Amino acid sequence: MSESYVLVVSTVADVATDDVVKRLLSRSIKHRRINTEDFPFKRGLSIPFGCGGIDQWLELDGEKLPQPAAIWYRRMRSPPKPEGMQEGVYQFCMQESRAALLGGILTGTAQWMSHPASVWQSEFKPFQLAVAQSLGFRVPRTVITNSPQAIREAFTNFGAMVVKPTRTGHVVYDDKDYAVFTSKLLAEHLEHLEGASLSPSIYQELIPKRFDIRATVVGERIFSAAIDSQSDPAACIDWRHTENPKLPHYPVTLPPEIETQLLALMKRLGLNFGAIDLVQTPTGEYFFLEVNPNGQWLWIDDMLGMGISDEVANWLSSKVTYGAA
Repeated sequence: MSESYVLVVSTVADVATDDVVKRLLSRSIKHRRINTEDFPFKRGLSIPFGCGGIDQWLELDGEKLPQPAAIWYRRMRSPPKPEGMQEGVYQFCMQESRAALLGGILTGTAQWMSHPASVWQSEFKPFQLAVAQSLGFRVPRTVITNSPQAIREAFTNFGAMVVKPTRTGHVVYDDKDYAVFTSKLLAEHLEHLEGASLSPSIYQELIPKRFDIRATVVGERIFSAAIDSQSDPAACIDWRHTENPKLPHYPVTLPPEIETQLLALMKRLGLNFGAIDLVQTPTGEYFFLEVNPNGQWLWIDDMLGMGISDEVANWLSSKVTYGAA
């Protein structure tokens, strides 16, 4: 019988992965890490079928890997384009490599944190909002549109309103990478909506905040932190916009009914990990904003010592039933 282990699918640049892997090492949990930007230019991949050996699964640089007990699907990242390679050839290589790598991993019978299909589906914010609302979460009044007329109508109906991307929070412009934060839409912006028709965005009523809440769910455990975004004018709309490294954070326990809804959301989405953003209003109500199925948490552990990395390592380790080294 093959030795049981954890397969970590991530990137060389993800420090949260580094933190969990250190914990697996400290527990002598056997694991393999695949840094996805190594493919296809640095490492070889083979996926055998009908070649004999029930334990044969993937081959990496000729090394035969057996089926893992658990797979942590954390990050996908493409390598830089080799010098002199045509852009079209590069994109072809990236698409084929990703299809082979993910397709090969999907043939596994392991337990997932979380299955790629669940991650991909959960990344669609319209879908998140619909599921959250069906489970009883309060959600801001929202319209997702590229219609200037619909934006103006929403502004009239919602009053104070914010806008944020439908999917990604980054854009490359003049070969520079820019972050796209949630921003407040002002009346004067309504006179310059020509560019809004080029890309749908999420327009929501502005919910008054007491705190932003980041609830990180690992399996059945919930780690909640209140972020005092209203203490910094730069962070009032989007707490990520602050440049204050000491923006106050506090560990909190959410009401039982909210925690029940969070676990129901995770189950409905098929996720074993999720970083969920909520708003607590000055009157104590909670609104769902979004879930990141592979969100960050390390800064919360650094500030509050909540043990999220330990719990990720616990979940993965619990799936390894033999072969600890």
